[in-house]
Amino acid sequence: MSRFLTLSLLFPCSLASAQQAFGNPPAAPNRVEVQGASTNALRRDEVVARLVIGRGDIARHGDSSLAQVLKRQPGISIVGTEVRMRGLGSGYTQILIDGQPAPQGFSIDSIAPELVERIEVARSATADQSTQAVAGSINIVLRKRAAGAGREDKATLGYRRGEWNPSASTRFGGRSGTLSWTTGATLERSTDVDLYQTMEAIDAPGGAPLVLRRIGERAHGRVERLNLAPALNWALPGGDTLGWQTRAEASRIRNGIESRETALLGSPSAYPDSAATMAAHSASLHSDLAWARAVGEAGKLTVKASVDANRRRSDYLFAGRRPDGGAGLARFVAAGADERTANLTGKYLAPLGSAHSLALGWDAGHTTRDERRDQRDTVGGAPGATRFQDYTAQVERLALFAQDEWAISPVLQAYLGLRWEGVRTATEGRDLAEVSGSSGAASPILQLLWKLPEKRQLRLALARTYKAPLTRDLVPRRYTINNDNSAVNPDVEGNPALRPELSWGLDLAWERYVGQDGVASVSAYARRVEDVTTRLLYRDGASWVARPVNGGRARVAGIEFDLKSQGVLGGVPLEWRLNAGRNWSWLEGVPGPDNRLDEQVGFTANAGVDYRGKLWSAGMGLNYQGSDTSLSAAGVRSERGARALLDAYWLRNFGGGWRLRVSAANVFGSDARSAVHYRDAEGATIRRAVDADGVAALRVALERNW
Repeated sequence: MSRFLTLSLLFPCSLASAQQAFGNPPAAPNRVEVQGASTNALRRDEVVARLVIGRGDIARHGDSSLAQVLKRQPGISIVGTEVRMRGLGSGYTQILIDGQPAPQGFSIDSIAPELVERIEVARSATADQSTQAVAGSINIVLRKRAAGAGREDKATLGYRRGEWNPSASTRFGGRSGTLSWTTGATLERSTDVDLYQTMEAIDAPGGAPLVLRRIGERAHGRVERLNLAPALNWALPGGDTLGWQTRAEASRIRNGIESRETALLGSPSAYPDSAATMAAHSASLHSDLAWARAVGEAGKLTVKASVDANRRRSDYLFAGRRPDGGAGLARFVAAGADERTANLTGKYLAPLGSAHSLALGWDAGHTTRDERRDQRDTVGGAPGATRFQDYTAQVERLALFAQDEWAISPVLQAYLGLRWEGVRTATEGRDLAEVSGSSGAASPILQLLWKLPEKRQLRLALARTYKAPLTRDLVPRRYTINNDNSAVNPDVEGNPALRPELSWGLDLAWERYVGQDGVASVSAYARRVEDVTTRLLYRDGASWVARPVNGGRARVAGIEFDLKSQGVLGGVPLEWRLNAGRNWSWLEGVPGPDNRLDEQVGFTANAGVDYRGKLWSAGMGLNYQGSDTSLSAAGVRSERGARALLDAYWLRNFGGGWRLRVSAANVFGSDARSAVHYRDAEGATIRRAVDADGVAALRVALERNW
């Protein structure tokens, strides 16, 4: 790693020398960074294709999380709390925060919408950001700058299934001479009660029913979270700027679930009645210092140093009783994880001739992750197995990139990029021999933009991207199931031999812009993925175990449609939006049909209408995810039912900057249904179907800008 950092420190000097060699060439079209520009302008004028969700769109519906904001965008779906592009999660969709990859274990719901300036959705890769983006990237840009003295305050009260969820946020900033500053803070408590009903059926070869069980579960969870986001910006003598930004988050989590099983046919499971509780607290800190200097007449050098620290501690207790009511299994697990990261990045941007904007840069980092897990079992009141596991993982990363934005003609622009990323990992721990490895990937990138008459344009993008294994997937540590281990509910362990997945991708798009905010677009994409990560399912004694393995190739393709328009209906000015996406994938080593990659979401659609007046505004949106069936390489068939969610909001403006916002999510209380099914070589089958009871959520917010 020392040679990585040495190269990183020397790189700015070589870039500055290069600028002196070139002299001071005439200005060229640098990448647009417009403060306050419309989202359509940002989308239309850049050769790099991206969808920008501005501050107004983030706040409009009064959403409690960024996942709720993103679900309305074309090509994005939400599965549980995971945000997916092109229907793909599990690392195929890259989440960035201010252009840097989010830390392992990051939840998008941990950042309050009030702290976010905009969200950038990129369908293809760029060289100045990590190319771990097979499906695409979602970049969360935090609010940093204050236009002047001002303050925003917000108090919200939510209600869902008998539980009240309060939250409060504030943001204020100012300017004094060459120093500007801003601070944002949010404090929230959310309580969720969820009801599940599971039906489990086991049939013998030939179809004769052996077991039928009904399992009712009640889950109760509470999260208390504090977010702080201060930022400072200095204008230094000579035109230099210095920016400092910190993001701190602390949370406390209490979860519990009670399970009651009824055996309708055959024998019950080992512990038909059980309860589990989990208490956790976590804290994270990100801080960075960015320095920018003008080089020559039009060049710019930016260097950023950042540190991240994440800490999590949890205690878990499972208590299951035997079918006769006697003491069964009591399992206590104390776990903890600490992750520390240091990064040094830099970028040199300057015109090269009259038609080129050249950028060179680097991105180097070092991460240390420590995990511990202490498991102690009591069976029938007597001490049982104990298992203490810990490991330390070191990850060193270096990336070098070059990119050129080229104005070939007034109607044709090009983006050419090349990024090389190298990763070296080493993992060791108790009962774990040291495992190390290194990999590197070169990612050439091409994007073209043709501007046609009548505000129409065509886009093409070709890029090589990759997906690196998560640390937890590399460690051969086993996570055991408390009750009812089976082929559809197996233990899980990692695989130190897991390799990165490599992908070539092609994106095409046609766009037409109407007025200030109207747009119509149709896009298509195709991906070819090598060394796809699949699951190997096998028996280890009496237990089923699943582990990730590299399983050949996959093909991915899809089409998306997006329409935004304005019109008048009955004398009322309205804004309309409609989008839809259809995704396909094929695992080449798995016989079809339904041989989808990563349980891909096949179809999404959104429709909405908004009215924005001087005194009040209102709107509603319908989000739909179609049903899907996917067959994994392990022979497990997963099914997910269709779901339609209707959201609505109403906003009333008062004097003095006061506003009252009322919003409702999942107005009709749509349920979520899923199932998994497995058939062994002899023809015996097992199926688990889960029905999650949906419920509407109401939020009332009092806001003031002053």
